[in-house]
Amino acid sequence: MTGADGSDACGGRDELGIDAELVSAYEGGATITELAARFGMTYYKTRTALLSAGVVLRQAGPAGAPAPPGLVQAYLAGASIQDLATRFRLSFGVARRMLLQSGVTLRPQGGVPKGDTTGRST
Repeated sequence: MTGADGSDACGGRDELGIDAELVSAYEGGATITELAARFGMTYYKTRTALLSAGVVLRQAGPAGAPAPPGLVQAYLAGASIQDLATRFRLSFGVARRMLLQSGVTLRPQGGVPKGDTTGRST
């Protein structure tokens, strides 16, 4: 039930009006934390309202660094992630993340057994 001032029975604002404003502000670049403060909502309620409105949320935090030149090409040519991590002085996790962020489909774990020139496992 909505009161004359636009608040509902629980003391919040009209959900329909808030949803449209939330979506517009979020798509304009505002963060969930900023929106929660602006609309007097909790972070969780703000996030839930955005998801309920069909918004695809942005990745939290800063974007990762781009892959160094040659990393993707070396992986596609057959180098392992561990080899790349050593060669480019990265941790295994960072090298893997850079490959994924570059759109690379990773090979299955384990790779080709040593001495197998066919590429088939036994």
